[in-house]
Amino acid sequence: MHLVIDGYNYINRINASSVQRGASMDLLRRDFLERCARYKKARSARITVVFDAYDTSSPGRHSENVRGIEVVYSREGETADDVIIGWIRKRPAGLIVVSSDRAIIDEAKARGVAFLTPVKLAEMMAAPVAFEAKDEEDYEEGPRPKKGNPRKLPKKVRKAVKAIDKL
Repeated sequence: MHLVIDGYNYINRINASSVQRGASMDLLRRDFLERCARYKKARSARITVVFDAYDTSSPGRHSENVRGIEVVYSREGETADDVIIGWIRKRPAGLIVVSSDRAIIDEAKARGVAFLTPVKLAEMMAAPVAFEAKDEEDYEEGPRPKKGNPRKLPKKVRKAVKAIDKL
């Protein structure tokens, strides 16, 4: 299982009030990476956090390891969204994307890659053992009639629920 998180998207969604009050982005980033490290230790999942380095003069992507969390910075002229969408298109097994950006979510849906919103991940990090996937009754059927067992979730949904349950 590989959890890929859009770093600044997560920080801005979860810590919106801190960002508005002018809190140091570096401090928020370190706090977020610390929470990721604790979650990784509890769940033993591979975690990669992607940050924008869009306005820097770095010619290439670079990464570092922070307490077992792989941190990737995009290259000049590239956004974290571009990096994540590229990984989604490669569609490695066990990939779960965390972002609220519409382009990333649409690409994940189109490729059958599981995704979470930053708010859902924050809930899971707060109480990782208490998270449970939705029951089958929570899912609605699409507009077209389906063939097969009507009580069984669609294969893409079952796969996504199974991947999220492993978190």
